[in-house]
Amino acid sequence: MIPGRCLRIYITESDRIDGKPALEAIIDLCKEANLHGVSVVRCIEGMGRHGVHTASFVSLTNALPLMIEIMDSVERIEQAISILRPHLNGRLAVTWPVEMLRTDEKDADHD
Repeated sequence: MIPGRCLRIYITESDRIDGKPALEAIIDLCKEANLHGVSVVRCIEGMGRHGVHTASFVSLTNALPLMIEIMDSVERIEQAISILRPHLNGRLAVTWPVEMLRTDEKDADHD
């Protein structure tokens, strides 16, 4: 197992960062930070300080919640946070330690 860190950023589809769609801006910043393991999940519903965002048929919105989840080494995630922080403008980001397993590599602890 490889020690790492997960960084998850919460935004909505309609958010903008630095004049462009937030998702695009964050992906660009992740590339700049040389991160690997970036995934985006579109959520069907979420509730935050700006109310409820839902994908119900009654509410046709372009503000559905998105979660951007990034798995990488502790060092790369810490570097990424220093790059991302000035651009997130009050958006929620969380981190936690993870242990990563790459199925295409031999486990260093296994003979």
